[in-house]
Amino acid sequence: MKKIWHIGRLDLKLMVKDRAFFFWVLLFPLVFIFIFGNLYKSTRTDNKASLAVWNQDQGRWGAYFIEKLRSPKIELAVLTAPPEEYYRLLVIPPDFSAKIERKAAQKLVFKKDSEADLKAGAVADTKISQAIVKLIAELVLYGNGDMKEFFAARRPWRDLVSVRTRLPRGTIAKVPSGFDHTVPGILVQFVMMMVLIYGGISVMEDRRKRVLARIRCSAASFAELFGGKLLGRLLMGLLQSAILVAAGLLFFRLNLGNAWLSALTIFAFALAMAALSVFVGSVLRKEEVIVGVSVLAANMFAGLGGCWWPIEIVPPAFRAAGMVSPAWWAMDSFHQVIFFGKGLAAIWPNLLVLLGFTAVFTALALRFFKVQD
Repeated sequence: MKKIWHIGRLDLKLMVKDRAFFFWVLLFPLVFIFIFGNLYKSTRTDNKASLAVWNQDQGRWGAYFIEKLRSPKIELAVLTAPPEEYYRLLVIPPDFSAKIERKAAQKLVFKKDSEADLKAGAVADTKISQAIVKLIAELVLYGNGDMKEFFAARRPWRDLVSVRTRLPRGTIAKVPSGFDHTVPGILVQFVMMMVLIYGGISVMEDRRKRVLARIRCSAASFAELFGGKLLGRLLMGLLQSAILVAAGLLFFRLNLGNAWLSALTIFAFALAMAALSVFVGSVLRKEEVIVGVSVLAANMFAGLGGCWWPIEIVPPAFRAAGMVSPAWWAMDSFHQVIFFGKGLAAIWPNLLVLLGFTAVFTALALRFFKVQD
């Protein structure tokens, strides 16, 4: 283990000494974070279930229906004129009372702002459904009595009906957005790109310049040499991740959710990229080819994996196709932890898949890894 650590630490030290290191690892990713973070910034939304009601009804039934909407769980605003801005607006028509007294069918207009929070909206939807069902139940229980005498009659039927509604299972109530989505996304993309480029080129160069052969002759076993190279690229990914996370916390108020689970996701992803980097450096023999392949692969995996846009908003077919990308599993794990407050039980399949990618890439790297050409 001592030799593995020494080889890995030396690779990391050589990478940090590169003059362009901090540009590609910190400055360039920060530009992307700033652009995409503002492009997909969090939209205005209401955390509470606010509901505006424009009551145009001149009779008693409109006000009666509004009373059934009142609840501690929602913020109810009764208006006499249409508002310029709203999250949700329920419009009670002018003939609301007249139609009820005639026992005629009618429609209520319910409008929603597309940027309103779905969870808060579900509470308002539930209350509206409850109010409608309760009012209809009272009218049915009142029977054939004169509707104009309804308010003077005894009402033992009041609040006999209970209605509960909820969002369908699997509904995305909050779309990941803002810097909390962008920072992990750019982190995943640039860890892929930089580990593949730096790690791949260094493996190729060390083989071409017989550095690997000299290390092998210094009493380091093949397993120790391979393990050291794998560790070095893992340290590269972890260092870059730590730098970008620190920048996110400092400049963009990054929320990592459960920090330990986010760190576990970073570790599993960086390990997979480390193994892929050794494979790339083992099969490709020219620096420009490694750079081209690495940039192409990183951008393709980033696009498919939801690094540039929330994977939750793309069509199901595109989402399914994205699962071939290790970035997809890392980003989904980040979203589960950061945006949906999930724990280890929700992300352990993602971690297992990333470890599966690591196993496949490691097997390929071992198959093609050579001490010298």
